[in-house]
Amino acid sequence: MSENPTPRPAYLSSTAIALLKLMASDLTKDYTIRKLAQGIRQSYRITYETVNRLAENGTLSLERKANLRMCRLNLRRNVQTLAFIESLRAEEFLKTRPAVRLTVSNLVTKITNVLPFFCLVLFGSVVKGKSITRSDLDILFILPDQMLQNRVENELASVVRTSTIGLHEVVLSTDQFASMLSERERIKKPNLATEILENRIIPYGAETFYALISRIMP
Repeated sequence: MSENPTPRPAYLSSTAIALLKLMASDLTKDYTIRKLAQGIRQSYRITYETVNRLAENGTLSLERKANLRMCRLNLRRNVQTLAFIESLRAEEFLKTRPAVRLTVSNLVTKITNVLPFFCLVLFGSVVKGKSITRSDLDILFILPDQMLQNRVENELASVVRTSTIGLHEVVLSTDQFASMLSERERIKKPNLATEILENRIIPYGAETFYALISRIMP
């Protein structure tokens, strides 16, 4: 992608990165330390020590529920760190899917001709690994201004016509996506924002994405 990569924070060990990648994969979940250890296939002791270090520097929040210590990402203080984690997740996803990588690259090139600051999110069955041969790739574009929607959709149309894979695109402004997030937090009813939080890949604009959700989510 043409976006400048987010540098790796110096304090992140390989175990810390594995933990954060797991936790970032579903932003609606809290985790026990034991579940984290199982998820990254690491010993409980090393996982426990890593969680404590991440909690001390504010990357994670710890909350005791009954006799369990529950861990969650601290969204409000770690936008750049989480953007770095998302860049790793995106690279891992795209390196085994050359057709998707090419399409995403073409999309980013086209849209950056219109505006530099936006967020491109992949979601749906392809990202979940549950797609069939002809499943479309679901793509969400989050734009800073709804007035840009027509211009962006015109650029998208040329990529859709030439793509070797089917595309289903959704274009929202930051205000529209923020409204979905707020509605989800208020009435606890799933919507598109819920689907994005639970399962997504962000090839472009991860820092923009986390800056947005950090204003609304706890």
